[in-house]
Amino acid sequence: MTRIKRGRPGGTRRAGLALAGVLAAGMAIASGTAFAASSSSSGMSSMADMMSMSSSHAKTGFTNGWYDGHTVRFYYSKNFSCAAPPASKASSGCEAGSDYSQTPATNFDPLYVVVPLGFTPPKSTLQCPVAGNCIDHPHSIDLSAVLGAGTSDLPLPAHSHIVATSNGSQAEWWNVDVVGVKSLSAWNKIVSAKSDSELEYLQRTGSADVTGNITTNLFLYFSVLR
Repeated sequence: MTRIKRGRPGGTRRAGLALAGVLAAGMAIASGTAFAASSSSSGMSSMADMMSMSSSHAKTGFTNGWYDGHTVRFYYSKNFSCAAPPASKASSGCEAGSDYSQTPATNFDPLYVVVPLGFTPPKSTLQCPVAGNCIDHPHSIDLSAVLGAGTSDLPLPAHSHIVATSNGSQAEWWNVDVVGVKSLSAWNKIVSAKSDSELEYLQRTGSADVTGNITTNLFLYFSVLR
């Protein structure tokens, strides 16, 4: 697998338009919590804060993830990293729809974060089931580059994770690409296959059901354990 990736081509603009259409209709995300704009109190105090936003209160712990047809465990041992530019207005410093310009490491791999759009999947299929609350993930993210005004400080949506490598079970940084899933049938295919190859296939053949990759400046740090 090629390291220092950009991930599969997907078209952030096209994906953003698809997201905007779903969200503008007022449909709910995952647990029923809509992507509604939160009151922004981001007001970052200095350029230094903007350059690398991550909490100093990192925890260690686990979520599930999908890799090569299996459910695996992700072991987190550092907090997230979101560096500017882009100049996110979220309190976390994280932004979707704009690519990273700085990285926390030379080598890293893609993490595909799949987000249900407009339907509620079984909670058991969500690896981070509560919006804005998942270990060593940011609480919020700026979606204004994708959705426009009023979406600059929203809770990180409920989601699940897919990786294309285990990196030999060694901990490393992973760059997040968001993929929106717009139907329960497509979601169920992803849950059943548990692989990046199925996600790639759906992106190639089922554009009505999944978006392309939406780039972010968000990096997570974990190891993949069988």
